[in-house]
Amino acid sequence: MLASVLLLICFFASGHADRWHPQDGPDADVRIHVEDTRVRFYITLNLAFVDEIVDLAREDDSRLDPAEFAWYRKGLADYFHDTNRVRIDGVEVAPVDVGFDAMEADLAMLPLFPRTGKRGLAKVVLILEYPVKAVPKTVQMYWGSYPPDRAVGDETYMPTVTIRAQLTSQGIEDEVIFNAEEPEFTWHNSGLTAADLFMKVPEPAQDESWPLPIASLAILLGGGAFSLVLSKRRRHAAAITCALVVFATGWLTRDLWIIPIGQGQSLPDALAAEEIFLPLHANIYRAFDYTAESDIYDALAQSVDGPLLDSLYNQVYRGLIMQDQGGAVSRVTAVRPLQIDVETIGILPDDGRPSFDVLARWQVDGKVTHWGHGHERTNEYLARYTVVQTDAGWRIGGSQIQEQLRVSATPEGG
Repeated sequence: MLASVLLLICFFASGHADRWHPQDGPDADVRIHVEDTRVRFYITLNLAFVDEIVDLAREDDSRLDPAEFAWYRKGLADYFHDTNRVRIDGVEVAPVDVGFDAMEADLAMLPLFPRTGKRGLAKVVLILEYPVKAVPKTVQMYWGSYPPDRAVGDETYMPTVTIRAQLTSQGIEDEVIFNAEEPEFTWHNSGLTAADLFMKVPEPAQDESWPLPIASLAILLGGGAFSLVLSKRRRHAAAITCALVVFATGWLTRDLWIIPIGQGQSLPDALAAEEIFLPLHANIYRAFDYTAESDIYDALAQSVDGPLLDSLYNQVYRGLIMQDQGGAVSRVTAVRPLQIDVETIGILPDDGRPSFDVLARWQVDGKVTHWGHGHERTNEYLARYTVVQTDAGWRIGGSQIQEQLRVSATPEGG
C-alpha cells in the first residue's frame, strides 16, 4: 500500500545514495541516542580518519587484524575520553566503553578511492556510553576531532571535516552538526514525543439514523390500550398493575427487533473529506520519525486500515529504518500537498462503510544522511487514494500511484 511512500524510501535507501559515500578521505558516521538511563555514542570511523587522530600502529596499513582489536579499542576509547565531553544536567560524565568492532573494506568501491584506498573503506566501530541517574533535562555534547577533509581539499585550501551526527531522543530522529567553529550542541528535553507531532484527524460524523424498537413499541401500544380499557371499567388497581407490567416489559425488550429510521450513514462533503485526508496522509510519513519497530507499527495503524498495514510496514521499514546495515538513511523533512481532488463519496457495497476517493498530488522533501554527509532531495507524486470509515475512525484503505518524478537532488557536504 501507499506506493508513493515506498518509492520515496526505496530511492533514498538505494545505491543512488551509496554512490556518494563514504568519502575518499577521513570520514565518520556518528549516531547519538539520548535515553532515560544513558546517552550512547555509536562512532564509526574509516581507517583514514583513525590515522589522522591517533598514532596506533597496525601490521597491515589497509586493514585491522582481529589480534589488534583490543589495542585499537583502548586507544580510541582513551582518545575520545580526552577530546570529547558530555555534560548531563550540568555534570560532566565519563564515558564507558561498551562495544567495539571492525569492518573490512568493500573492494567493489576501491576504484572510487584513489587517495586513501582501502583505508577509506575499512571501518572501526566504537560504542561509548554515558550513564545517567535520572531522565536527563539537558545534555551538552562537545566533539573535538576535526582532521583535514582531504576528500575536498587540496594544496591551496584544506578545510576540516564536518560531523553530521544523527541524534535520536524521545522516539524522534534529528540531525546535529559539529564543526571546528561550532563544536558543541546542547540537547533539551522538550517533554514531547513523536505522537505529539501527529496531525489530528476529524472524527467520523454521527449516524443520522435513530433506532425504532418495534417489539417494545408494540408492547407499549397494546398494553397501554388494554390498561385504558381496564381504567374505563373502573378497575383502576388492575389498570395500574397492567401499566407497570407493560412499561417494564417494554423496557426489557427495547433492544429487540430494531429498525433504523432516518438518513442512515452520515457522509462527509468534499471539504470535510479533504480535511480528513490531509492529516491521514501526513501522518503516514510522520510515523517514521519513530525509531522503535513497535512504535512505527502502532503509529501507522492510526492512518492505515487492515491488510494494507503489514505490507506497508514491512517494505518501508526494511528500506528506511535499518540503519545498522551501513546503507543510506533517509528522513522525511517536509510533505507539501499540491492538489487534492475529492472524486467520489459514498457507501462501500461490500460492507456498507462510508468511504471516499481522493486524487492527490504532493511533494516530499527528504534528507539522506550517510557517513556524516547529507543530501537533500525533493520528489513529486500523484496517487489515487481510498479512505474508509472504520470502528477506530477514518483510515486510508487503498492507494494507486499514478505519477512520480524527481524535482531536485542536491548533494550537501560532498
